[in-house]
Amino acid sequence: MPTYNHQEFIGAAIDSVLAQDYENLEIVVGDDCSKDGTWGIVLDYRSRFPEVIKAFRNERNLGITGNCNEVLKRCTGRYIAFYAGDDLFSSGKIRKQVEIMETDPLVVLCYHDVEVFNSQTDETVRHWNHGPLSAVPLAGTANELAKAVVAKGTAFMAALSVMVRADAVPASGFDTRIPVASDWMMWIEVLANAKQSAKVVFLNEVLARYRKHDSNVTSTGDKYFSDVLTTLALVESNYPWLIEEVIDCQAGLRYSRGIRFIRDGDFAGGRAYLVQSARAKMPSWKWFVWLAASYFPALRPRK
Repeated sequence: MPTYNHQEFIGAAIDSVLAQDYENLEIVVGDDCSKDGTWGIVLDYRSRFPEVIKAFRNERNLGITGNCNEVLKRCTGRYIAFYAGDDLFSSGKIRKQVEIMETDPLVVLCYHDVEVFNSQTDETVRHWNHGPLSAVPLAGTANELAKAVVAKGTAFMAALSVMVRADAVPASGFDTRIPVASDWMMWIEVLANAKQSAKVVFLNEVLARYRKHDSNVTSTGDKYFSDVLTTLALVESNYPWLIEEVIDCQAGLRYSRGIRFIRDGDFAGGRAYLVQSARAKMPSWKWFVWLAASYFPALRPRK
């Protein structure tokens, strides 16, 4: 559980793990030099549950990837469930995932559906893998899922739903060349380096809640875009058998960014991204609509 400035949420996050009906677990909390009262709350929990909670505070702010690696170094379990100081685990999550992985040693990664909720109102915004605005879950062999994760990104798999075998995690942890969105590269490496017989299982239950609030790390900024390009370059270099999926993702990424720029009124910038995407992959008819819209804004689709 990496955390930073989660004073409002950290107590509930820890409570949701303590309330699990699986007792053989450790909660590893890494505070990245929070500027609010997060660390004091964590210390209080550690003093009350010393047999379960392992907590530390970095000497300096390391950022998301650096802090996640410090947490990983201190994990000693056979399985690792990824989490954050503003998320919530639902009842039975840990037990159900452990049972799946204990029953079938070929399962290298297990994930489940997640509820996204508004932090202020507690209202459900959407679910990750069912209903409106959701992503279709994927399962199968690890190598095949590696291709899907590269081509599609991680939209179909919420990070806080993931449990992996600890021995499948790269020895170096999260790639420090990716400062923010390093979880994508982590899943790719876990799956791409797995044995051919290894499996990925989707548990069709809502077993965690993702808190949507103003401080969430969003996926729309330039830092995120830079991280995605870095990830794709690393995959292309390290896993040549995934090159087709890299090309697909690069084309889709630039196409989406081009649309965003055009919607925001930067027509020349959007047009440039559209052209880049077409160089990587044959464009669809929608591509031509957006290209026309970059010259004639009145043609922009409303949705």
